[in-house]
Amino acid sequence: MNFIFNITKNLKYLITIIFLINIFSYSYAKSNDLTFENSITQAIKNSMEIKAERYRLAAIKHSLGESYSSKDWSSSLTTILNSSNKQTGSQSSYVQNEVTTATLSLSKNLLDGGKEYETRIIAKENIKLQTTKVKVVRQNVLLKSIKSYLDIYSSQSVLKLRKTSLDRFREYVDAANLKLAAGTVTPTVVAEAKAKLAKASYELILAEGNRNNAFSSFESITKIKKIPFDLVLPKIKFDFPKTKEEVVKISSLNNPLIIIAQLTKSIAQKNIELKKTDNRASLNLRFELKDNQSTAISSSTDYNSYGAYLTFSSPLFYNSSSTSSLYRLEKLALASSIDLSEKYREVELSAISSLQSYKTSIAKTFALQSQKNSSLLALNGIKKEAKYGIRTILDVLDAEVDFLNASANLIKSQTEQIYNLFSIKAILGNLSIQDINSNYKVDDKIKENNTKFNVLNSKIFN
Repeated sequence: MNFIFNITKNLKYLITIIFLINIFSYSYAKSNDLTFENSITQAIKNSMEIKAERYRLAAIKHSLGESYSSKDWSSSLTTILNSSNKQTGSQSSYVQNEVTTATLSLSKNLLDGGKEYETRIIAKENIKLQTTKVKVVRQNVLLKSIKSYLDIYSSQSVLKLRKTSLDRFREYVDAANLKLAAGTVTPTVVAEAKAKLAKASYELILAEGNRNNAFSSFESITKIKKIPFDLVLPKIKFDFPKTKEEVVKISSLNNPLIIIAQLTKSIAQKNIELKKTDNRASLNLRFELKDNQSTAISSSTDYNSYGAYLTFSSPLFYNSSSTSSLYRLEKLALASSIDLSEKYREVELSAISSLQSYKTSIAKTFALQSQKNSSLLALNGIKKEAKYGIRTILDVLDAEVDFLNASANLIKSQTEQIYNLFSIKAILGNLSIQDINSNYKVDDKIKENNTKFNVLNSKIFN
Protein backbone atom coordinates (compact mmCIF):
# COMPACT_ATOMS: atom_id res chain seq x y z
CA MET A 1 0.00 0.00 0.00
CA ASN A 2 2.81 2.43 0.87
CA PHE A 3 4.47 1.63 -2.45
CA ILE A 4 1.29 2.41 -4.38
CA PHE A 5 0.75 5.58 -2.32
CA ASN A 6 4.29 6.80 -3.08
CA ILE A 7 3.82 6.15 -6.79
CA THR A 8 0.54 8.09 -6.78
CA LYS A 9 2.12 10.96 -4.87
CA ASN A 10 5.11 11.15 -7.19
CA LEU A 11 2.82 11.01 -10.21
CA LYS A 12 0.86 14.02 -8.90
CA TYR A 13 4.11 15.95 -8.46
CA LEU A 14 5.18 15.03 -11.98
CA ILE A 15 1.86 16.14 -13.49
CA THR A 16 2.04 19.46 -11.57
CA ILE A 17 5.58 20.12 -12.79
CA ILE A 18 4.62 19.32 -16.40
CA PHE A 19 1.60 21.62 -16.11
CA LEU A 20 3.72 24.51 -14.78
CA ILE A 21 6.32 23.96 -17.50
CA ASN A 22 3.60 24.12 -20.15
CA ILE A 23 2.20 27.35 -18.71
CA PHE A 24 5.67 28.91 -18.58
CA SER A 25 6.45 27.79 -22.11
CA TYR A 26 3.15 29.19 -23.38
CA SER A 27 3.63 32.57 -21.70
CA TYR A 28 7.23 32.71 -22.93
CA ALA A 29 6.10 31.95 -26.46
CA LYS A 30 3.39 34.61 -26.26
CA SER A 31 5.88 37.25 -25.04
CA ASN A 32 8.36 36.28 -27.72
CA ASP A 33 5.65 36.54 -30.34
CA LEU A 34 6.18 40.32 -30.21
CA THR A 35 7.36 41.44 -33.62
CA PHE A 36 7.90 44.84 -35.17
CA GLU A 37 4.65 44.46 -37.11
CA ASN A 38 2.62 43.43 -34.05
CA SER A 39 3.97 46.19 -31.81
CA ILE A 40 3.27 48.97 -34.32
CA THR A 41 -0.21 47.56 -35.00
CA GLN A 42 -0.98 47.55 -31.27
CA ALA A 43 0.19 51.16 -31.01
CA ILE A 44 -2.26 52.20 -33.74
CA LYS A 45 -5.13 50.22 -32.17
CA ASN A 46 -4.55 51.59 -28.65
CA SER A 47 -3.74 55.21 -29.50
CA MET A 48 -5.99 57.66 -27.67
CA GLU A 49 -4.85 60.45 -30.01
CA ILE A 50 -6.20 58.61 -33.03
CA LYS A 51 -9.47 57.77 -31.28
CA ALA A 52 -9.99 61.42 -30.30
CA GLU A 53 -9.37 62.60 -33.88
CA ARG A 54 -11.77 59.97 -35.23
CA TYR A 55 -14.51 61.30 -32.94
CA ARG A 56 -13.74 64.83 -34.11
CA LEU A 57 -14.07 63.61 -37.69
CA ALA A 58 -17.42 61.98 -36.89
CA ALA A 59 -18.58 65.22 -35.27
CA ILE A 60 -17.57 67.36 -38.24
CA LYS A 61 -19.38 65.04 -40.65
CA HIS A 62 -22.62 66.07 -38.92
CA SER A 63 -21.91 69.66 -39.92
CA LEU A 64 -22.91 68.68 -43.45
CA GLY A 65 -26.43 68.11 -42.18
CA GLU A 66 -26.31 71.39 -40.26
CA SER A 67 -25.47 73.27 -43.45
CA TYR A 68 -29.09 72.91 -44.62
CA SER A 69 -30.44 74.82 -41.60
CA SER A 70 -31.05 78.05 -43.52
CA LYS A 71 -33.42 76.23 -45.89
CA ASP A 72 -34.74 73.65 -43.46
CA TRP A 73 -38.33 73.52 -42.29
CA SER A 74 -39.09 75.14 -38.94
CA SER A 75 -42.26 74.66 -36.92
CA SER A 76 -43.78 76.21 -33.86
CA LEU A 77 -46.87 76.07 -31.69
CA THR A 78 -47.64 79.33 -29.91
CA THR A 79 -50.41 79.87 -27.37
CA ILE A 80 -51.13 83.32 -25.95
CA LEU A 81 -53.53 83.90 -23.05
CA ASN A 82 -54.64 87.51 -22.63
CA SER A 83 -56.68 88.29 -19.51
CA SER A 84 -58.10 91.84 -19.20
CA ASN A 85 -60.76 93.77 -17.31
CA LYS A 86 -62.73 96.38 -19.22
CA GLN A 87 -65.31 98.97 -18.29
CA THR A 88 -67.53 100.49 -20.93
CA GLY A 89 -69.82 103.51 -20.70
CA SER A 90 -72.94 101.37 -20.31
CA GLN A 91 -71.49 99.30 -17.47
CA SER A 92 -70.88 100.37 -13.90
CA SER A 93 -68.27 97.72 -13.14
CA TYR A 94 -65.30 96.03 -14.78
CA VAL A 95 -65.92 92.94 -16.89
CA GLN A 96 -63.23 90.30 -17.16
CA ASN A 97 -62.38 88.98 -20.62
CA GLU A 98 -59.90 86.24 -21.47
CA VAL A 99 -58.72 85.73 -25.05
CA THR A 100 -56.76 82.62 -26.04
CA THR A 101 -54.88 82.65 -29.33
CA ALA A 102 -53.26 79.42 -30.59
CA THR A 103 -51.05 79.55 -33.67
CA LEU A 104 -49.52 76.60 -35.51
CA SER A 105 -46.93 77.58 -38.12
CA LEU A 106 -44.64 75.81 -40.58
CA SER A 107 -42.08 77.78 -42.58
CA LYS A 108 -38.90 77.59 -44.64
CA ASN A 109 -36.74 79.86 -46.76
CA LEU A 110 -37.15 79.39 -50.47
CA LEU A 111 -34.26 81.78 -51.11
CA ASP A 112 -31.58 82.43 -48.50
CA GLY A 113 -29.08 84.52 -50.44
CA GLY A 114 -26.82 81.51 -51.04
CA LYS A 115 -26.17 80.79 -47.35
CA GLU A 116 -27.05 77.08 -47.59
CA TYR A 117 -24.74 76.65 -50.60
CA GLU A 118 -21.75 78.38 -48.98
CA THR A 119 -22.26 76.57 -45.66
CA ARG A 120 -22.43 73.19 -47.40
CA ILE A 121 -19.19 73.88 -49.32
CA ILE A 122 -17.44 74.90 -46.08
CA ALA A 123 -18.73 71.76 -44.33
CA LYS A 124 -17.27 69.56 -47.06
CA GLU A 125 -13.94 71.37 -46.80
CA ASN A 126 -13.95 70.92 -43.03
CA ILE A 127 -14.52 67.18 -43.45
CA LYS A 128 -11.51 67.01 -45.78
CA LEU A 129 -9.51 69.06 -43.29
CA GLN A 130 -10.31 66.78 -40.35
CA THR A 131 -9.68 63.65 -42.45
CA THR A 132 -6.20 64.98 -43.20
CA LYS A 133 -5.65 65.75 -39.50
CA VAL A 134 -6.48 62.13 -38.68
CA LYS A 135 -3.82 61.10 -41.20
CA VAL A 136 -1.27 63.41 -39.56
CA VAL A 137 -2.00 61.97 -36.13
CA ARG A 138 -1.68 58.42 -37.48
CA GLN A 139 1.69 59.26 -39.03
CA ASN A 140 2.89 60.80 -35.76
CA VAL A 141 1.80 57.74 -33.77
CA LEU A 142 3.51 55.49 -36.31
CA LEU A 143 6.78 57.43 -36.05
CA LYS A 144 6.65 57.48 -32.25
CA SER A 145 5.97 53.75 -32.01
CA ILE A 146 8.65 52.94 -34.60
CA LYS A 147 11.21 55.02 -32.71
CA SER A 148 10.16 53.39 -29.45
CA TYR A 149 10.65 49.88 -30.88
CA LEU A 150 14.03 50.83 -32.36
CA ASP A 151 15.09 52.39 -29.05
CA ILE A 152 14.32 49.12 -27.26
CA TYR A 153 16.26 47.10 -29.82
CA SER A 154 19.21 49.49 -29.59
CA SER A 155 19.23 49.67 -25.79
CA GLN A 156 18.88 45.88 -25.45
CA SER A 157 21.71 45.21 -27.89
CA VAL A 158 24.02 47.76 -26.27
CA LEU A 159 23.21 46.36 -22.82
CA LYS A 160 24.19 42.85 -23.94
CA LEU A 161 27.47 44.22 -25.28
CA ARG A 162 28.15 46.07 -22.02
CA LYS A 163 27.48 42.96 -19.92
CA THR A 164 29.76 40.79 -22.05
CA SER A 165 32.46 43.44 -22.01
CA LEU A 166 32.23 43.85 -18.24
CA ASP A 167 32.74 40.10 -17.74
CA ARG A 168 35.85 40.20 -19.92
CA PHE A 169 37.14 43.25 -18.05
CA ARG A 170 36.83 41.36 -14.76
CA GLU A 171 38.81 38.50 -16.23
CA TYR A 172 41.56 40.88 -17.33
CA VAL A 173 41.66 42.54 -13.89
CA ASP A 174 41.93 39.11 -12.21
CA ALA A 175 44.74 38.21 -14.60
CA ALA A 176 46.48 41.51 -13.82
CA ASN A 177 46.31 40.76 -10.08
CA LEU A 178 47.92 37.35 -10.68
CA LYS A 179 50.69 38.95 -12.74
CA LEU A 180 51.18 41.53 -9.99
CA ALA A 181 51.63 38.73 -7.45
CA ALA A 182 54.11 37.11 -9.83
CA GLY A 183 55.95 40.42 -10.22
CA THR A 184 55.48 40.70 -13.99
CA VAL A 185 53.41 43.91 -13.87
CA THR A 186 53.47 47.00 -11.72
CA PRO A 187 50.73 48.17 -9.33
CA THR A 188 50.11 51.07 -11.69
CA VAL A 189 48.99 48.68 -14.43
CA VAL A 190 46.59 46.96 -12.03
CA ALA A 191 45.21 50.32 -10.88
CA GLU A 192 44.62 51.44 -14.46
CA ALA A 193 42.92 48.13 -15.25
CA LYS A 194 40.62 48.55 -12.23
CA ALA A 195 39.81 52.10 -13.33
CA LYS A 196 38.76 50.81 -16.74
CA LEU A 197 36.65 48.13 -15.01
CA ALA A 198 34.93 50.80 -12.89
CA LYS A 199 34.19 52.83 -16.01
CA ALA A 200 32.77 49.73 -17.71
CA SER A 201 30.51 49.17 -14.66
CA TYR A 202 29.32 52.76 -14.91
CA GLU A 203 28.60 52.34 -18.64
CA LEU A 204 26.57 49.22 -17.83
CA ILE A 205 24.46 51.15 -15.32
CA LEU A 206 23.77 53.82 -17.94
CA ALA A 207 22.85 51.14 -20.49
CA GLU A 208 20.39 49.57 -18.03
CA GLY A 209 18.82 52.98 -17.41
CA ASN A 210 18.44 53.62 -21.14
CA ARG A 211 16.88 50.18 -21.58
CA ASN A 212 14.39 50.80 -18.76
CA ASN A 213 13.46 54.21 -20.18
CA ALA A 214 12.94 52.64 -23.61
CA PHE A 215 10.73 49.96 -22.03
CA SER A 216 8.60 52.58 -20.27
CA SER A 217 8.14 54.60 -23.47
CA PHE A 218 7.28 51.50 -25.51
CA GLU A 219 4.76 50.28 -22.92
CA SER A 220 3.14 53.72 -22.74
CA ILE A 221 2.72 53.96 -26.51
CA THR A 222 1.74 50.38 -27.37
CA LYS A 223 0.11 49.31 -24.06
CA ILE A 224 2.14 46.07 -24.30
CA LYS A 225 3.20 44.92 -20.83
CA LYS A 226 5.50 41.96 -21.55
CA ILE A 227 8.49 42.86 -23.70
CA PRO A 228 10.94 40.07 -24.68
CA PHE A 229 14.68 40.63 -24.43
CA ASP A 230 15.46 39.45 -27.94
CA LEU A 231 13.80 41.91 -30.32
CA VAL A 232 14.91 41.73 -33.93
CA LEU A 233 15.93 44.67 -36.10
CA PRO A 234 13.22 45.03 -38.78
CA LYS A 235 14.19 44.72 -42.41
CA ILE A 236 12.51 47.53 -44.29
CA LYS A 237 12.80 48.38 -47.96
CA PHE A 238 10.86 51.19 -49.59
CA ASP A 239 10.97 52.65 -53.06
CA PHE A 240 11.19 56.43 -52.87
CA PRO A 241 12.67 59.27 -54.93
CA LYS A 242 16.45 59.47 -54.67
CA THR A 243 16.93 63.06 -55.80
CA LYS A 244 16.25 66.25 -53.88
CA GLU A 245 14.08 67.69 -56.66
CA GLU A 246 11.77 64.67 -56.76
CA VAL A 247 11.40 64.54 -52.97
CA VAL A 248 10.54 68.25 -52.81
CA LYS A 249 8.06 67.99 -55.68
CA ILE A 250 6.17 65.00 -54.25
CA SER A 251 6.13 66.37 -50.70
CA SER A 252 4.77 69.73 -51.90
CA LEU A 253 1.84 67.85 -53.49
CA ASN A 254 1.11 65.13 -50.92
CA ASN A 255 2.39 66.29 -47.56
CA PRO A 256 -0.62 66.43 -45.21
CA LEU A 257 0.58 69.61 -43.47
CA ILE A 258 0.49 71.43 -46.81
CA ILE A 259 -2.94 69.98 -47.59
CA ILE A 260 -4.19 71.25 -44.21
CA ALA A 261 -2.81 74.73 -44.95
CA GLN A 262 -4.47 74.69 -48.40
CA LEU A 263 -7.83 73.69 -46.94
CA THR A 264 -7.53 76.30 -44.19
CA LYS A 265 -6.92 78.97 -46.82
CA SER A 266 -9.89 77.77 -48.87
CA ILE A 267 -12.20 77.81 -45.84
CA ALA A 268 -11.03 81.30 -44.88
CA GLN A 269 -11.91 82.59 -48.36
CA LYS A 270 -15.29 80.86 -48.33
CA ASN A 271 -16.10 82.38 -44.93
CA ILE A 272 -16.03 85.78 -46.67
CA GLU A 273 -18.65 84.62 -49.17
CA LEU A 274 -20.72 83.14 -46.36
CA LYS A 275 -20.70 86.45 -44.47
CA LYS A 276 -21.89 88.29 -47.59
CA THR A 277 -25.07 86.18 -47.64
CA ASP A 278 -26.24 88.02 -44.50
CA ASN A 279 -26.78 91.09 -46.70
CA ARG A 280 -28.64 89.42 -49.54
CA ALA A 281 -32.37 89.15 -50.20
CA SER A 282 -34.39 86.21 -48.88
CA LEU A 283 -37.82 84.75 -49.63
CA ASN A 284 -39.70 82.93 -46.88
CA LEU A 285 -42.77 80.70 -47.19
CA ARG A 286 -44.93 80.26 -44.12
CA PHE A 287 -48.10 78.20 -43.53
CA GLU A 288 -50.15 79.25 -40.54
CA LEU A 289 -53.23 77.90 -38.72
CA LYS A 290 -54.72 80.17 -36.05
CA ASP A 291 -57.54 79.86 -33.51
CA ASN A 292 -58.73 82.84 -31.46
CA GLN A 293 -61.34 82.36 -28.68
CA SER A 294 -62.74 84.76 -26.09
CA THR A 295 -64.65 84.14 -22.84
CA ALA A 296 -66.96 87.07 -23.48
CA ILE A 297 -70.64 86.19 -23.91
CA SER A 298 -70.76 87.98 -27.19
CA SER A 299 -67.50 88.58 -28.95
CA SER A 300 -66.81 89.43 -32.54
CA THR A 301 -63.13 88.56 -32.10
CA ASP A 302 -63.61 84.77 -32.13
CA TYR A 303 -62.32 83.26 -35.34
CA ASN A 304 -60.38 80.41 -37.00
CA SER A 305 -58.03 81.06 -39.89
CA TYR A 306 -55.40 79.44 -42.05
CA GLY A 307 -53.27 80.70 -44.87
CA ALA A 308 -49.93 80.87 -46.64
CA TYR A 309 -47.58 83.84 -46.54
CA LEU A 310 -44.69 84.77 -48.79
CA THR A 311 -42.24 87.22 -47.20
CA PHE A 312 -39.57 88.94 -49.25
CA SER A 313 -36.84 90.64 -47.22
CA SER A 314 -33.72 92.50 -48.29
CA PRO A 315 -31.27 94.80 -46.50
CA LEU A 316 -30.84 98.24 -48.03
CA PHE A 317 -27.13 98.70 -47.29
CA TYR A 318 -24.11 97.21 -45.46
CA ASN A 319 -23.99 98.55 -41.92
CA SER A 320 -20.71 99.25 -40.13
CA SER A 321 -20.63 95.99 -38.18
CA SER A 322 -21.10 93.90 -41.35
CA THR A 323 -18.35 95.86 -43.09
CA SER A 324 -15.99 95.33 -40.14
CA SER A 325 -16.73 91.60 -40.16
CA LEU A 326 -15.85 91.36 -43.85
CA TYR A 327 -12.59 93.27 -43.32
CA ARG A 328 -11.74 90.91 -40.46
CA LEU A 329 -12.39 87.80 -42.58
CA GLU A 330 -10.33 89.22 -45.45
CA LYS A 331 -7.35 89.74 -43.15
CA LEU A 332 -7.70 86.18 -41.86
CA ALA A 333 -7.75 84.90 -45.44
CA LEU A 334 -4.55 86.81 -46.19
CA ALA A 335 -2.95 85.36 -43.07
CA SER A 336 -3.88 81.82 -44.15
CA SER A 337 -2.26 82.51 -47.56
CA ILE A 338 0.96 83.53 -45.81
CA ASP A 339 0.75 80.44 -43.60
CA LEU A 340 0.50 78.27 -46.71
CA SER A 341 3.61 79.85 -48.21
CA GLU A 342 5.49 79.30 -44.95
CA LYS A 343 4.31 75.69 -44.81
CA TYR A 344 5.68 75.09 -48.32
CA ARG A 345 9.05 76.39 -47.12
CA GLU A 346 9.03 74.25 -43.95
CA VAL A 347 8.04 71.07 -45.77
CA GLU A 348 10.65 71.64 -48.46
CA LEU A 349 13.33 72.06 -45.80
CA SER A 350 12.13 68.97 -43.92
CA ALA A 351 12.10 66.91 -47.12
CA ILE A 352 15.67 67.91 -48.02
CA SER A 353 16.87 67.33 -44.43
CA SER A 354 15.20 63.91 -44.20
CA LEU A 355 16.71 62.75 -47.47
CA GLN A 356 20.15 64.00 -46.45
CA SER A 357 19.83 62.36 -43.01
CA TYR A 358 18.96 59.05 -44.62
CA LYS A 359 21.90 59.22 -47.04
CA THR A 360 24.20 60.19 -44.17
CA SER A 361 22.98 57.29 -42.03
CA ILE A 362 23.69 54.85 -44.89
CA ALA A 363 27.26 56.12 -45.21
CA LYS A 364 27.64 56.17 -41.43
CA THR A 365 26.43 52.57 -41.11
CA PHE A 366 28.85 51.43 -43.81
CA ALA A 367 31.76 53.23 -42.14
CA LEU A 368 30.91 51.88 -38.69
CA GLN A 369 30.63 48.35 -40.05
CA SER A 370 34.17 48.70 -41.43
CA GLN A 371 35.32 50.18 -38.12
CA LYS A 372 33.80 47.28 -36.20
CA ASN A 373 35.47 44.71 -38.44
CA SER A 374 38.82 46.49 -38.19
CA SER A 375 38.61 46.90 -34.41
CA LEU A 376 37.78 43.19 -34.05
CA LEU A 377 40.86 42.26 -36.11
CA ALA A 378 42.95 44.64 -34.02
CA LEU A 379 41.56 43.21 -30.78
CA ASN A 380 42.36 39.64 -31.76
CA GLY A 381 45.86 40.66 -32.87
CA ILE A 382 46.56 42.58 -29.65
CA LYS A 383 45.38 39.59 -27.59
CA LYS A 384 47.88 37.33 -29.38
CA GLU A 385 50.66 39.90 -28.96
CA ALA A 386 49.82 40.21 -25.25
CA LYS A 387 50.45 36.47 -24.81
CA TYR A 388 54.02 37.00 -25.93
CA GLY A 389 54.53 40.13 -23.87
CA ILE A 390 54.57 42.50 -26.82
CA ARG A 391 51.38 44.20 -25.58
CA THR A 392 50.09 44.81 -22.07
CA ILE A 393 46.71 44.15 -20.49
CA LEU A 394 45.98 47.88 -20.80
CA ASP A 395 46.43 47.62 -24.55
CA VAL A 396 43.94 44.74 -24.61
CA LEU A 397 41.44 46.74 -22.53
CA ASP A 398 41.77 49.74 -24.85
CA ALA A 399 41.16 47.48 -27.86
CA GLU A 400 38.10 46.02 -26.10
CA VAL A 401 36.73 49.53 -25.56
CA ASP A 402 37.30 50.41 -29.22
CA PHE A 403 35.50 47.30 -30.40
CA LEU A 404 32.64 47.83 -27.93
CA ASN A 405 32.14 51.46 -28.96
CA ALA A 406 32.25 50.57 -32.66
CA SER A 407 29.65 47.81 -32.12
CA ALA A 408 27.35 50.07 -30.08
CA ASN A 409 27.63 52.93 -32.59
CA LEU A 410 26.87 50.54 -35.44
CA ILE A 411 23.66 49.38 -33.74
CA LYS A 412 22.52 52.96 -33.15
CA SER A 413 23.34 53.91 -36.75
CA GLN A 414 21.33 50.97 -38.11
CA THR A 415 18.26 52.04 -36.11
CA GLU A 416 18.70 55.66 -37.23
CA GLN A 417 18.83 54.51 -40.85
CA ILE A 418 15.52 52.67 -40.52
CA TYR A 419 13.84 55.56 -38.70
CA ASN A 420 15.06 58.06 -41.31
CA LEU A 421 13.54 55.89 -44.01
CA PHE A 422 10.12 56.06 -42.33
CA SER A 423 10.57 59.81 -41.82
CA ILE A 424 10.99 60.28 -45.57
CA LYS A 425 7.75 58.35 -46.15
CA ALA A 426 5.98 60.64 -43.69
CA ILE A 427 7.33 63.80 -45.36
CA LEU A 428 6.20 62.49 -48.74
CA GLY A 429 2.73 62.03 -47.24
CA ASN A 430 2.31 58.30 -47.90
CA LEU A 431 3.34 56.69 -44.59
CA SER A 432 0.61 54.36 -43.32
CA ILE A 433 0.19 51.26 -41.20
CA GLN A 434 -0.11 49.23 -44.42
CA ASP A 435 3.62 49.82 -44.99
CA ILE A 436 4.20 47.65 -41.91
CA ASN A 437 1.08 45.49 -41.71
CA SER A 438 -0.53 45.10 -45.12
CA ASN A 439 -3.50 43.18 -43.65
CA TYR A 440 -4.57 45.95 -41.28
CA LYS A 441 -7.82 47.63 -42.28
CA VAL A 442 -8.30 51.27 -41.33
CA ASP A 443 -11.88 52.04 -40.33
CA ASP A 444 -12.88 55.53 -39.18
CA LYS A 445 -16.57 54.69 -38.79
CA ILE A 446 -17.98 55.31 -35.33
CA LYS A 447 -21.22 53.75 -34.13
CA GLU A 448 -23.87 56.37 -33.49
CA ASN A 449 -25.86 56.21 -30.28
CA ASN A 450 -29.61 55.76 -30.64
CA THR A 451 -30.40 59.11 -29.04
CA LYS A 452 -34.04 60.19 -28.84
CA PHE A 453 -34.64 63.90 -29.25
CA ASN A 454 -37.90 65.07 -27.67
CA VAL A 455 -39.09 68.65 -27.86
CA LEU A 456 -41.28 68.28 -24.77
CA ASN A 457 -39.67 66.72 -21.72
CA SER A 458 -39.27 67.35 -18.02
CA LYS A 459 -36.31 69.70 -18.53
CA ILE A 460 -38.60 72.51 -19.74
CA PHE A 461 -39.39 73.10 -16.04
CA ASN A 462 -35.72 73.46 -15.02
